[in-house]
Amino acid sequence: MKKGISFYFGFDNDVEERVKMIKDAGFDAVITNADKKFDHQNGTIKKQCRLFKKYGLNLSSLHFRYESKNLHYFWESGRQGEKLKKKLIKDVKIAKKYGFPCVVVHLQGVYSKIGENRLLEVLDFCERLNIMLAVENINNNLSLFLKIFKNINHNMLRICYDSGHNNVYNKNFDYLGHFKDKLIALHLHDNDGNSDQHTLNRFGSIDWDMVAKRLAKCDNILDNISLDYEIFYKQNELLDCRSCLFEIKKQADELEEKIKNYIEN
Repeated sequence: MKKGISFYFGFDNDVEERVKMIKDAGFDAVITNADKKFDHQNGTIKKQCRLFKKYGLNLSSLHFRYESKNLHYFWESGRQGEKLKKKLIKDVKIAKKYGFPCVVVHLQGVYSKIGENRLLEVLDFCERLNIMLAVENINNNLSLFLKIFKNINHNMLRICYDSGHNNVYNKNFDYLGHFKDKLIALHLHDNDGNSDQHTLNRFGSIDWDMVAKRLAKCDNILDNISLDYEIFYKQNELLDCRSCLFEIKKQADELEEKIKNYIEN
């Protein structure tokens, strides 16, 4: 299985040096975003993709650019909702331009026909460009999440499963079990179950054996899904950048073995 990591994972080092370190640690892919407010730590999306290509890293998923406080507008009438829709469409265009197979989106708010129509418009655009749209499970959005997949049947609509969010919010809901045919992207990380920490397994409480068991039942898991880790490492006094990368890669390899064991047995 391919193994990926978020391009920014907590260390503000030189951009090209970071790309090379990711490759040297054995990763195959990266997840990133095109938000200009992060250019100072990641470089522009153009620069990132040039370096990813130079070092032979695959593009796994591109994250939607957003401000959390504005997400509810997507489901409401007015200019702000239309602005969010256009921004999402632009991110789909960026994904197509640089070669990302999918865009991961955060959706929050109260489900409405207005938002449904906006989402369908985005999905139709995704279909024209052959870019998947993956809705991520975020904080307490379970009701909205379920309504989206109940009301919208579109072949470009998929899910991005975030292990850390599941461990803090809606902990007893099995996203992978309910949507095993919709999985297209992963955001893997751990936490203590109380807050969204995006940390390593050694600091968290997730039952990774259970995650592996559930992933093993997802459609085409070995061929189509990259084990992508979305880490924001803060314990810098314990691990340096290189050691952190090798630790994450070790976790990814261990998870792959667990998945394969469940498939075979």
